[in-house]
Amino acid sequence: MFIPLQSLSSPVDFSTQILILPSISKGNVPQLACDLLIASLNLHHVGYLDSKDLVPVVGGRERGERGVSTPIEVFSSRESPITVVLQRSPVLKAYKGDFVKEIMDWIKTANFKSLVLLAGMDTTSRTDSQMQSPYYYYTPPSSPSLPSEISNNLDILPVYQPAPLPDYLQTEAAKAKEGEGDTVPFIPGGGLTRRMLSSIGPEWKIPTLAILQFVMEGDNRGDSGMQVALLNRLLQLHIQSIKEPESWKQGLFGSTHDGSLFG
Repeated sequence: MFIPLQSLSSPVDFSTQILILPSISKGNVPQLACDLLIASLNLHHVGYLDSKDLVPVVGGRERGERGVSTPIEVFSSRESPITVVLQRSPVLKAYKGDFVKEIMDWIKTANFKSLVLLAGMDTTSRTDSQMQSPYYYYTPPSSPSLPSEISNNLDILPVYQPAPLPDYLQTEAAKAKEGEGDTVPFIPGGGLTRRMLSSIGPEWKIPTLAILQFVMEGDNRGDSGMQVALLNRLLQLHIQSIKEPESWKQGLFGSTHDGSLFG
């Protein structure tokens, strides 16, 4: 699934890297956070992921680089402990299962040190007990223990424990599994996050963590900056200042309107 750039002088070694994997979810906060991580850590484009399961889209490259941007790309650097997947378009509805299987297979084959999933959640689904923090974390039951450099910092976040779904929203199969303790909870507005976490079985060898953030739709630059600040502390990235990519100045909300259009 991974297609490295032909210009690379040597193969990329992912075995010492933490993979940051965003989910197309509420507010697109994970994508914006990954933009900020790439710009702030000066990560380099190292390859593509097969985008046959995604909505096709192309665009210009950041920093005036030659070529085009594709739906899903990989950024990394030898000076940084993280590798970032930047997904720019959603998965086609009929291919969600294929996409999850292929990307999880690639993660396993690449032998990443750890996996961190990012997802936005619908803030209108918050319960009273979830009003104390917009951030939560979740580790799937079959995941190996997280490295100490991550787990030692998790005390800054509460564990995600959603309220049970009303009976009328639960299928008979869901009711039968309730209480078993080995199913991934519902993540409102979380995109494919739950499906990815549910695909992790006993044979999975990569420590996995999901960072979940309650957000609203709108101008989510502030939310993404807060998510990067959280990751900076949690993963000890040593980002001194968060830098916005140049493309945000024109590409985030489009160009400004010509006032003469309105008389």
